[in-house]
Amino acid sequence: MRKLSWGGLTVLALSTLVSACSSSGNGSSDAQPAIAEAAVERTPASAISTDVMTAAVTANNALAVDLYQHVLAGAGSGNVLISPVSASFALTMTYAGAVGDTATEMASALHIDPSAGSAIFDGQNALSQALTQRGTDALARAQQNAQSGNQPAPSADDYDLNVVNSVWGEKTYPWEQPFLTILAQDYGTGVYQEDFIHAFEPARAAINSWVSDETKDKINDLLPAGSLDSTTRMVLVNALHLKFPWEHTFDPTQTASGDFTLASGSTVSTSFMNQSQIFNYSDDGKAQIASLPLSNGELSLVVALPHAGVDLASYEASLSATSFDLTATGDALVQLSLPKTQFTSPSVSLKNALEAMGMQRAFDAAAADFSGICAHPPDGGKLSVSDVLQKAMISMQESGVEAAAATAVVLRDAAVELPPMQVTMAVNRPYLVALVDNPTGAILMLGQIVDPTDAGSP
Repeated sequence: MRKLSWGGLTVLALSTLVSACSSSGNGSSDAQPAIAEAAVERTPASAISTDVMTAAVTANNALAVDLYQHVLAGAGSGNVLISPVSASFALTMTYAGAVGDTATEMASALHIDPSAGSAIFDGQNALSQALTQRGTDALARAQQNAQSGNQPAPSADDYDLNVVNSVWGEKTYPWEQPFLTILAQDYGTGVYQEDFIHAFEPARAAINSWVSDETKDKINDLLPAGSLDSTTRMVLVNALHLKFPWEHTFDPTQTASGDFTLASGSTVSTSFMNQSQIFNYSDDGKAQIASLPLSNGELSLVVALPHAGVDLASYEASLSATSFDLTATGDALVQLSLPKTQFTSPSVSLKNALEAMGMQRAFDAAAADFSGICAHPPDGGKLSVSDVLQKAMISMQESGVEAAAATAVVLRDAAVELPPMQVTMAVNRPYLVALVDNPTGAILMLGQIVDPTDAGSP
């Protein structure tokens, strides 16, 4: 066995892929599952042109606004938080195995130029490696500053940007070599072999555990109970974790309670962090936009505050995938008062939003074509996407920002019929009874039985 390190997760490769079909592995257990892998190394970011990565970022940012607005349309009045880049990594992995009209629709929804071929995968690869380097660079700078200023050494746990991918597939399925090659060279993963047919619950637990580990326990139960079943054949997952100090930390002694006005006009009391600092700042006529740099200045938290009289919903509605710009263009001395915030979203389905964006065939059991993932399922089945699930969190405190997200694309075998649901019904208490004419729905008799031993009148 040889040891592989994929995206920060070290595993033992129990099987090596040498042809278009994978070998069968063991199901979920305490040991690491077998891995179907292409015998290629991950392409280093240095081998990918900047233009290719820039094109991927442009597509991802267009997806960000489009997806956000569609999610808002189906959301309630509470907080909303998504990670477009996590969704994009998971969905472009899935796109690598889409064929025909399914691929065309996915490319449109993901704002990918299909004529660019495999460029999107290379761009995503370069982007994820560049993001992962941010934490290392910021920590190195903080260590240098600490040494030169005779200050305590910074903790490595406070400087983290982790972007990792994993794919989990039914162990009896033969995965296509080109698909596995893209996974290996652009996403740093293979396919963990699981027994979804007979042990989908242990597989769900294993995936959730992997996500929790990779997000420092910030994203738990990404896949809720019932999200997988015996028709599940593959789950493609991206996980992201970020933790950075502010470039200009907030003094905790300046934190004070204040009123926050809700959309309804009522107020709630919360804690506000306060500081006066020169930030990148602009005003687009509808909102004040401030960019708060995180340590080392390579990442920023951007805050857009609509003007009084401009509600947030109308401001968000004015944004578009082609005109979205939250760039703070100048500098200003900003007296900033920012609420301390900690929010974790529930596990949210992105299916309706993606279908509204034009990605419909992928979810259609009859129309979906993912033969690029597995052309010849052993059970004669047909793959389609059953759901795309995402969970995200963000915390803004005096010391810095922590955020995490994970996205799972669940593929099922639509040709497999689930067995009828088994239930227990013990009619051992008063009950309602009716005689109904099924063709017309006419109720012929309706009553209640409160005592089955009462025979009534002779």
